[in-house]
Order: sequence, then structure tokens, then C-alpha cells
Amino acid sequence: MATSAAKSNPLIATLRRVPLFTDLSDAELRLVGDRATLRRYDSGEIIFSEGDRCLELFIVQEGSVKILKSAANGRRQLLSVERAGNTLLELSVFDGNPYPATAEAVMPSVLLCVEASRFRGICQQSPDVALKVIKVLGHRLRRMAELIEELSFSTVRGRLVSHLLRLAQENGRQSTRGIVVDLFENNEELAARLGTVRELVSRNLGRLHNDGLIEVRRRLVIIPNLAALRNELAAFPNLR
Repeated sequence: MATSAAKSNPLIATLRRVPLFTDLSDAELRLVGDRATLRRYDSGEIIFSEGDRCLELFIVQEGSVKILKSAANGRRQLLSVERAGNTLLELSVFDGNPYPATAEAVMPSVLLCVEASRFRGICQQSPDVALKVIKVLGHRLRRMAELIEELSFSTVRGRLVSHLLRLAQENGRQSTRGIVVDLFENNEELAARLGTVRELVSRNLGRLHNDGLIEVRRRLVIIPNLAALRNELAAFPNLR
């Protein structure tokens, strides 16, 4: 049964489903929801750009958003893809610095926007929310450390194998031919994630296919033998 707070402001029900806010009372949620707004973005639309001043906390309600870092030569590195319930570059809400990367809608998306000052106040009043923010920031720091390690010490083939293994663990499903993984990104987007160019992604997908480690079918990758793909990293330390 919906609470009176949720009835008076439907955004409160949305906030309740966001992991950061699950432990807040209706009164605390109302403090956030009464000043929150919903914004819709088309596929490919920029939500904010690297260097923009941070005035709000953005939370993905529907769709997905990719976070991109750009180099002076125009090459872009995909840092993450944020889906429903995730926040976008929340660090800037707390340190007062501009956004360190660009957020772009992957598909038509709906975002919940909360004033940065209001969210900081909520964290000061609610230790549970502050601890969850620390946990999110810790997870992002670990992922950034892993990304730096991969880009610094791995070949494109190694980064691609690591990414496929990660997808298999997170979203893979068993079939008669092996583990089936959905590729939501085209080769250009995959290149941005792996810190390389589209041609090298295509070439290495083809080589892994020819080596019998994967089968590529449009936006699907089938891994016939997961252990064999893992052994690819173990057998060649320079791929790690």
C-alpha cells in the first residue's frame, strides 16, 4: 500500500527504489523529493560535459548513460555505463569541482535530478546514506584502479578477453553451445571502453573466433568453454 507521502509526490516512490535512499524515512525522502525534478534525454544527448559546473546529483530512473573521458586528440575512453538506480559522477557533488567526464544517454532515458546542496545536507543528517555514498565511491575507485591496470599492462586482446569474462559473469546465460553474452555496444563503442580503435577490436574478435575461444553472431558472443577463455589470461601473463 502506498504511503501518503508517496501519494502526494510520486517522485518519492521513485527515490525509494534508488539504493542510496532505501533506508530513508518518508520525511527524509520528502526533503529530497520535494525539490527533485525529472528530465528526459534522447539517445546520444549530452546530459553534462566534462568541465561543467556540478549543481545537481543525477540518478538514472530509466534507460542507461555512458560516462566518457576525452583526450586532446579526440579519442574517448568509456569509463562506465550507468543504469537504473545508479548515480552519475557523484564525487563532484561533494568536492565542488567540475565534472571530470561527460555523460551521454545511450538510449532514451529519464533522470532524476536533486540539488547538490540538498543532497549534501541529506548525507550530513543521515549516516546511512553517507555510508552508502562511501561504498559507491569505493566501488568506483576500485574499478578505476582496474581500468588503469588494464590500459597500462594489457594488450587489446587481453582487455577484450577480460571484458568478455566480466560480461559472462554478470549477464551470461547457459545454452547448449556454451555461455551466451549480449554485446550491447558496437565495435566503436567497445573500442572506447577498451581504450583502443575499432579496427583492433574487430581484428581481435575475429582472432578469438578463429582460435575457437568464442563464436560471434552479430550482437551475441558465445563462449563454448569458459575455462579455456580464462586460461587465455593465465597462459599469457602479458594479456593480464
